[in-house]
Amino acid sequence: MPFANLHIHTHFSDGDISPDGLMRNIYAVKDLDYFAVTDHDTLSAIEPVFRLQEKMGQQGVLPLKTFLPGIELSLREEALDLSIHLLGFFPHMTAQNHRRVLESLEQNLGPFCRYRCLHRGVTDMEARIHRAFEVNLESIREHYTSPDQVIALLNDRARAQNDARFQGAEKKGDVIQHPIPVTYQIIMDHWASLMPHSSKEKAALYILRRSSNRIEGLCTLYEKEGLPPEEAGIRADKNQAVLTQYKRPPLKEWGPVEGLELLKQAGGVAVLAHPAVDHTRISYEDFDHYVLRPMMKNGLDGIEVYYPYPSNYRDEAMKRYGGIAEKNGLLISGGTDYHGDGRVGLDDVKLQISNARHIIQYERK
Repeated sequence: MPFANLHIHTHFSDGDISPDGLMRNIYAVKDLDYFAVTDHDTLSAIEPVFRLQEKMGQQGVLPLKTFLPGIELSLREEALDLSIHLLGFFPHMTAQNHRRVLESLEQNLGPFCRYRCLHRGVTDMEARIHRAFEVNLESIREHYTSPDQVIALLNDRARAQNDARFQGAEKKGDVIQHPIPVTYQIIMDHWASLMPHSSKEKAALYILRRSSNRIEGLCTLYEKEGLPPEEAGIRADKNQAVLTQYKRPPLKEWGPVEGLELLKQAGGVAVLAHPAVDHTRISYEDFDHYVLRPMMKNGLDGIEVYYPYPSNYRDEAMKRYGGIAEKNGLLISGGTDYHGDGRVGLDDVKLQISNARHIIQYERK
């Protein structure tokens, strides 16, 4: 049965896949008829995807799938000390008018996007490297003199990598020229070369947000290397804790309602992303009180109801937020938050085509 996936990333934000690779994967999924590219805080992948769609049409790859251009704004609710993500869709943007529309979006969203892309690494990549030195992860202090040395190396590699990505996507003449943010992905991309005795598999478990599943994964790796189970558990627990007290420079944050207003001014359809993603730490009631209700009061258009939450509360979360959306006449969206790194597939969550069409046809009252 045909379905939609309206939450997908490329390597122009924190994904691990190029627009070209993404399109090949999308077209390999037979029933995936509608898709949205929603990179964090940037519109950089939109023009390459339109070009790839045109190229596929010229090559006779029919029928073409429906592309919904989008973005995912990174926001923050200070009362909960919580990252909030807001999806923005631009259904009025087409293959024929996308340059003109992107010029307008650059006027509205450009300053926000550039700031976030330039500064995201301060709280993302750098904090993790400082944490690696704090716990002497994989004996990193024996190989490098300071966190700043490793950070400088990673920034140099990021610049070279990002230049290659822009060239590969033929972005020289594009409207959107947002810098690619330096994120934790750069650590995973280069960890094995920085630490030759380690691996990318370990890096993924070390540097992502703390979770029991990743601690268990590290335990398994350590036990395979010969550590006794108890020692493996202690080491995994110690190494999987991401630093929270890193003394970083001040970073301007936008609140959820501020981000919503920004997106509405740009003419986007605003959909709150994965409202229950932090449910193990934040209750439904607190999230709804501090985030969802204020955003609904200020004109939120929809909720991402369908999402690959952990299995122990996935059905409960989808039922709750599906009910809220239906009761309040909000759009229903869904997707897999696909990054091309193997964590989820393009068809792990299937949004009904009717829901995607409602977003595409939506007219704000």
